[in-house]
Amino acid sequence: MRFLADRMLGKLAKKLRILGFDTLYFNEISEEDLLKIVLEENRVLLTRDREFHAKAVKAGSRSFLLKSNYWQGQLRAVFQRFKLQPEFFKPFSRCSKCNAELEKVDPDDIKTKVPDYVFFTQVEFLRCTGCGQIYWKGTHVPRIINALSDFINEGGHHDDR
Repeated sequence: MRFLADRMLGKLAKKLRILGFDTLYFNEISEEDLLKIVLEENRVLLTRDREFHAKAVKAGSRSFLLKSNYWQGQLRAVFQRFKLQPEFFKPFSRCSKCNAELEKVDPDDIKTKVPDYVFFTQVEFLRCTGCGQIYWKGTHVPRIINALSDFINEGGHHDDR
């Protein structure tokens, strides 16, 4: 499943990327350009804008209108609508910043790009094939996975406001 989140859904886009879903997000781009990308790349448009949703559907796009103002409710709605299950997730396979795929990298190639402590305590490093961001499975990774797992296991009701 490939998504394109409109400019109101930056937090949702980041969470979907962390879970491994190909999710484009542009802060500054016209609706016409977004629709063009959605149609050309066969993506599902995620939006909170009723008029944009109607315009997208009329243009032949797959579009999902989200009602929640908060990423938690939005994520729950996406899970439910597209029947996304944990077995579809590929956590930390995409860059949370630019959506490109992550690749394993030789630690010696990034030694100067991470703090010394990180370099000497981590065994695996990933680099974004798009923006070059370096990732490693530090203490934040289990926290993120646990938080998202709890959210998923609770049916998405955690902090749904």
